[in-house]
Amino acid sequence: MTLGNMRALGVQRLIASCLNDACRHVALIDVSKYPEDTEVPRFRSRVVCAKCGARGNKIDVRPN
Repeated sequence: MTLGNMRALGVQRLIASCLNDACRHVALIDVSKYPEDTEVPRFRSRVVCAKCGARGNKIDVRPN
């Protein structure tokens, strides 16, 4: 899914969840200003947990 597809469905934010069992922090990410052809899974490599610093495979990103 791309951000363009997501926006066409009325969704403007991604939900990022930390998969670290000791943390489990959840945050919403406003992606309304990113290019439409950006694929949702690409955000996983860009997101860093604000609570514990986890990144990459320790983060799950999905349309909200």
